[in-house]
Amino acid sequence: MKVNYLKEPSIKEDHVDVHYRKESETIDVIRDFFLSFHSVIGKKEDGMQKIHPASIFYLEVVDRKLFAYKEKEVYQLDYSLRRFLDCFGAEGFVQIGKSMAVNIYKVSRVKADINMRLRLVMDNGEILILNRSYKKAFLEALQRIKEVCDENYK
Repeated sequence: MKVNYLKEPSIKEDHVDVHYRKESETIDVIRDFFLSFHSVIGKKEDGMQKIHPASIFYLEVVDRKLFAYKEKEVYQLDYSLRRFLDCFGAEGFVQIGKSMAVNIYKVSRVKADINMRLRLVMDNGEILILNRSYKKAFLEALQRIKEVCDENYK
């Protein structure tokens, strides 16, 4: 395997591109290595597990503890909601209430609700309420995703 290291002071963000002809164990190891930079440790009664933020549907603070809700499992995280959003907000997490944030990529539908709130229907069928004071930030995040998608299909 050939490896190139190129120092480019003019780039805005460091990045790594992996080019390969076919899937292999080596490529899987490389993928897992880079994914490990973007994972968190979640705790359950039966132990701890590495969680990739993209698999989290939403976050909720209960009794000053942050919980990550995946499709069918719930994990406690050693983060505050603010710190988690600072670290992983760029991966699609948007605050929807004082103690909740949602992975915008796991929202399947948005419906109007009473008092200018919105109902967010998640990919797993759960329904979350978007507090109206967080509505603007949520809609701006949706717009950014739409712009990126539009840009990719031009």
